[in-house]
Amino acid sequence: MIYLALGDSITFGYDASDEAHRFVNILAGELNQVMRTSIHLHAKPGWTSSQLLRSLEKIPDCILEEAQLISLMIGGNDLIKVMPWYLDDPERAQERLRKSFYPQVLAIVDKVKRNSDAILMICTVYNPFPKSEIAQKALADLNGFLRDVAAKRSCVVVPVDEWYGGSEEHFVNGYRRGELQDFRLVRNPIHPNDAGHERIAKAILTRYLTIRRQRQAVRKRSQLTTAAKPKSKKRLKRRKSASGV
Repeated sequence: MIYLALGDSITFGYDASDEAHRFVNILAGELNQVMRTSIHLHAKPGWTSSQLLRSLEKIPDCILEEAQLISLMIGGNDLIKVMPWYLDDPERAQERLRKSFYPQVLAIVDKVKRNSDAILMICTVYNPFPKSEIAQKALADLNGFLRDVAAKRSCVVVPVDEWYGGSEEHFVNGYRRGELQDFRLVRNPIHPNDAGHERIAKAILTRYLTIRRQRQAVRKRSQLTTAAKPKSKKRLKRRKSASGV
């Protein structure tokens, strides 16, 4: 199975102690116990949704056509760009974010989901500043747009924000007070530590295995129904012969 991981610095593995501890590798390791899995990582620190969208042409067509699992985690850098507006006028900021972010994510999904059997998982973004009301409002808006895209394009939502909720201090590298004032240009406390990466991997894996089991159950029922149809026709023919029809 090909696993295509799309995103920004979080997917890239920023602040993980090494490659083995970034969520993409942890997830692939778990998936390898179910089926052989190869990673195609397409992520870069600092990418916004627009930059990720423009970069998609660099992904080989064979990867897009054969990927069976795709994870998308994007939006943090988009939010940083509109955060000054949230400090001034949250409603105006929400509209600005909708125009600059929402259509880009829709376009990303439309471009990468070429394999109709692929499971495309859109990850929500956790809040590294959970004690800030402004940050709560901004993340709620961002994740609302992500959930809406998932609903419109029949994607699977991975609620990373809920998996982090209430325990951010354990999962965010350099976590201080959880206030927006903790934001720094250097050594900014926003990326996952090793435990945070493991948490994201677990969130994605849990949803993936659930969807996989559901699909297997549907296929099994379909196979049983198909196998039963010829037998029903044979019984009907025997009944007709016995009745002299």
